[in-house]
Amino acid sequence: MVFQIPQNWDVAIDGIQIILCLLILVLIIRSRRKHRQSALLDAIRESGQNFNAQIITLALKQQVDQALANIVETIAVEQRNLDKVLTVSAKGNEIYGSAQNESHLYRPTDQAISAIESEASGSDQLHEQIQNLAVKGKSAREISEELKTPLGEVELVLSIRASMGNLPQL
Repeated sequence: MVFQIPQNWDVAIDGIQIILCLLILVLIIRSRRKHRQSALLDAIRESGQNFNAQIITLALKQQVDQALANIVETIAVEQRNLDKVLTVSAKGNEIYGSAQNESHLYRPTDQAISAIESEASGSDQLHEQIQNLAVKGKSAREISEELKTPLGEVELVLSIRASMGNLPQL
């Protein structure tokens, strides 16, 4: 019997080793399943985030493209309006003697500027004459008839001069 006990112990030890190996295999298989499931969930989360980011990026791109298209359209409309004004202005420039510069915009020449300045100095002389006649006590109607100037212009000049404190208002 002494010899049988060690054989039983060998069988028992072998059985325990087999059970431990099976237990290790079960734990490895179980951890592998958990790892696969977590990897699958991570992939789903990442693809969901990427999908959402792609949708947001696409929506923003469409909004920016639409805004730029509106800006380009507005610029084109304003350019057409400007071209219309400049063609009308070009016809008027023949009368006033304007020249076209390098940027294709019309600016008055020195002759046109001097003509405008002479008209302004002439109107200043007229305003001074109106003021002098008003100081002498003449009415707006009498000043208008004497200077052959519209009554409204005389009244306007007198009211402006009165508001500036140069004349008492009539």
